[in-house]
Order: sequence, then structure tokens, then C-alpha cells
Amino acid sequence: MAGNLKDLQKLLWKASNEIPDKALRIIGVEGKKFIEKNFRDQGFTDTTTKKWESRRTQDNSGKDITRYRTNRVGRSGSLNRYGSRNADRAILVGFNTGGDKLKNSFKYSVSQGSQRVVFRTYKGYAARHNEGLDGMPKRQFIGKSAYLNRQIFDKLKRVLDQTLK
Repeated sequence: MAGNLKDLQKLLWKASNEIPDKALRIIGVEGKKFIEKNFRDQGFTDTTTKKWESRRTQDNSGKDITRYRTNRVGRSGSLNRYGSRNADRAILVGFNTGGDKLKNSFKYSVSQGSQRVVFRTYKGYAARHNEGLDGMPKRQFIGKSAYLNRQIFDKLKRVLDQTLK
């Protein structure tokens, strides 16, 4: 009986030392995957996925800005340069820029002292899109999410089960 108790104490001691560090890394990795998933789905997932608003295709007077209006420059009704660049391109993906620069700009850092995970991007316009600032429609890709919490919980449970074996 005493041997089993000592084994259990060693196992719990090991788990209590390893899990906090692993938990912070898991939060970082799962958070990064969550951001990438939202860009792939072109929407934000909390309990369900809320799709992002599409790009503007009309000017302030309601005229279509993706098609030629006359035959002067191109065939009337066919896609103009702006329309052809945006036709099949995902939202929040730049044209002719190599693609997913905003999506790939996110990094996370783990602070052991304060027990925090911080996500950062060097793109200044990320907050404008995520929060819908300055007249920009809100296209959220990071924030509180029941889906993300579930992913983190499941991963932590697997790691804890593995540690306690």
C-alpha cells in the first residue's frame, strides 16, 4: 500500500510541475490554429461560425465597381481590373502580395512569470479588421470563443491523461 501511495505522489508531483508549462504552450499553439481556421473559414467561430461581410462591390451611388460600364475601355458588363482581382480571392487576403500576410503575421509568446500567453502581429491594420474600427466592417479572427476553449480543454485533458499513465 505504501508503495502505491508513493507512486501516486510521484505522479502527481510530476504532473504539477509539467502541466503549467505545457498548458501555456498548448494555449499558444491552439490559439494560432484557431486564427488560421478563422481565415480558412472566412468567419469567426464561437459556438457557430459567423461569416465575414464580403467586400464592397458598389460605390456610394450604388453602381457596380467590379464591371465595365461602357465599351470604351473593356466590354460592357465584363469584369474590370478591380473585379477580376477580387473575383475568387478570399476576404482579408491581399492581391498580388503573396497572399496570406495578415494570417501568417501572428506570433505568440509565453510568459512563465505572469502565466500568460500573448498573441501579437506587426500588422497595424489587424485591430481595424478584428474590431471593425474606422468604418471597416468587423471581420473578427481572434477573441473569446467557446470553440477555442473546447479545443484547449481537450488537448490539456489528453496531455494530463498521458502524464498520469
